[in-house]
Amino acid sequence: MTAPATDAGTSAPGTSAPETSAPETSAPETSAPETSAPETRAPEDRGSLSIADRVVERVAGYAATRVDGAAAAPRRLLGISVGESRPDAEAAVRATVDGSVATVEATIAVSWPQSVRTVTDRLRSRIREDVRRLTDVEVAHVDVDVVDLTTAIAPARRVQ
Repeated sequence: MTAPATDAGTSAPGTSAPETSAPETSAPETSAPETSAPETRAPEDRGSLSIADRVVERVAGYAATRVDGAAAAPRRLLGISVGESRPDAEAAVRATVDGSVATVEATIAVSWPQSVRTVTDRLRSRIREDVRRLTDVEVAHVDVDVVDLTTAIAPARRVQ
């Protein structure tokens, strides 16, 4: 007579099955390594940064509002000034950026009786300084077009 088959891990009645599984051992706990800052690479290895022409235009236009005696030129239509100069508005500026060098063209009005040469020299200096400080772009050339002289007192209208 044969003994009945039993499932693994169970024993026949009245017999004890030998222990076949190995005792569980716990691996020593290791703490996770501390996270450190990623390896710092040289700037030229991280990628490139390009400054758009429009960014330099905005910085230069705002710089014009910070120069005493300079103001945004009045709008012109067919060569005729339409409206007043705008001392608190950004000047009309065009810029061309080639790598890290830019050229800037600004159209402004100068307040009477300021010296045009003095105002434009200060404007060129301010544009170069602000663009360099904010964008790290060197301004090689600044063309300034003075299209209007403004007065503090508006002239009386002759026609009523």
